[in-house]
Amino acid sequence: MGMRIVRTVVVVITILSFALFGITEVIRLVNRDTSLPEITSDREVLEISCDYTEEQLLEGLTASDEDDGDLTSQIIAGSFSRFIDKGVSNITYVVFDSSDQPATLTREVRFTDYHSPRFTLTEPLVFAEEEGSYTEAMNRIGAQDMLDGDLKDWITQTETDLNYQRAGSYTMTVEVSNSFGDTSTVGLPVHVVSAERRTMDIELSTSIVYISTGGSIDPDSYVQRVTDAQGNEADAGRVNVSSNVDTQTPGVYEIHYEVSDGGSTGETWLTVIVEG
Repeated sequence: MGMRIVRTVVVVITILSFALFGITEVIRLVNRDTSLPEITSDREVLEISCDYTEEQLLEGLTASDEDDGDLTSQIIAGSFSRFIDKGVSNITYVVFDSSDQPATLTREVRFTDYHSPRFTLTEPLVFAEEEGSYTEAMNRIGAQDMLDGDLKDWITQTETDLNYQRAGSYTMTVEVSNSFGDTSTVGLPVHVVSAERRTMDIELSTSIVYISTGGSIDPDSYVQRVTDAQGNEADAGRVNVSSNVDTQTPGVYEIHYEVSDGGSTGETWLTVIVEG
């Protein structure tokens, strides 16, 4: 008899448990958030500069939810895609309502002032015979990107005819890519000269210059100072300048600087890249 009562109690408790669960589920379904948030944009393409702010990245966006109302302030910008076209990428935004239901929107972003990564030089690629090396040359080469910043660690040499043991004019081709998939490749001129042509030093304000097609360049303006073998300053007005730069045609050019004083001589080159 006692066992039968126990079984009856267990059955009743089980039935009540299922009933309670069913009631809870009904209440949950009745009270569930059936509205989904939505993000809208007032433009198909967002145009911004490469030094954009977070606020500019969110320009033209609004978000709302039927239950939560305005959610614009809670929109989060995701990461950029690789370039669709040069300087053009996609970005996806997301917002969550109070029930953690998401909404996303993807729109095109155009960087209005973007240009491909550019190479830099800490000093001209000019070496005395038997003194230059691959390591020394690569140490002088850097790269800057308008979106990723410093890309020096990603530079690779793809081709060269360099012989650091013999005086001559050579080319080393280097390449670098940014995280958006844009690659820059340039054949940088390298000069190996005899030691006697390095007894004077011509210091330039920069070692590489980028200009746009149709632009202008003043070769003399890059000469900062000239010193002799003892480090004494010499007359910079005695520097002879010759240039093969054609500002109307994209390409890699050079400006040659040479100075002589008695038996001492110095020379260097400025690399000029004309961009199309």
